[in-house]
Amino acid sequence: MLLDTLIDVPIVLPPAVAGVALLFAFAPRGLLGPVLNYFGIIVPGSTIAVIIAQVFVASPFVLRAAKNAFQSIDPDIINSARILTPSKLRIFFTITLPMSKRQILSGLAMTWARAMGEFGATLMFAGNLPTITQTMPLAIYSLMAADPFGAIVLSAVLIIISFAILILIKILEKKK
Repeated sequence: MLLDTLIDVPIVLPPAVAGVALLFAFAPRGLLGPVLNYFGIIVPGSTIAVIIAQVFVASPFVLRAAKNAFQSIDPDIINSARILTPSKLRIFFTITLPMSKRQILSGLAMTWARAMGEFGATLMFAGNLPTITQTMPLAIYSLMAADPFGAIVLSAVLIIISFAILILIKILEKKK
């Protein structure tokens, strides 16, 4: 139950708070920052910060999908496979993972869709540096004052992509 709760925290955590938590963890004076700084790595304000923020906020979708997929597999199938091979790793890659493929792909699509729309944690942790850390939602935010039509066009692109992702998920789920 504790692990499930920890996995789900990013879903309910306010995005700005997620950004502050990531800063606390990765900033030069944060928990991991001094070690990274020793190797010359500064994460906040970098492209990797965008990726970390998006993965942190969106990963619960794929993790939940994978967990549900693995739990939905009939234990008798796994037990039968154990008769043929004692290797848990081989059973995972030859039985469990292939049987969970569609649900995991659906979770990955949801994760990508959620990450694509991430705003708050990205802004707090990575900033809004054009060509470095600016994502489409941050670009839309920036364009609203200078070029509202440009913001509308980018918004329409994100709506189309989001709609396409949802259709893909429906197709993947229907093939069960």
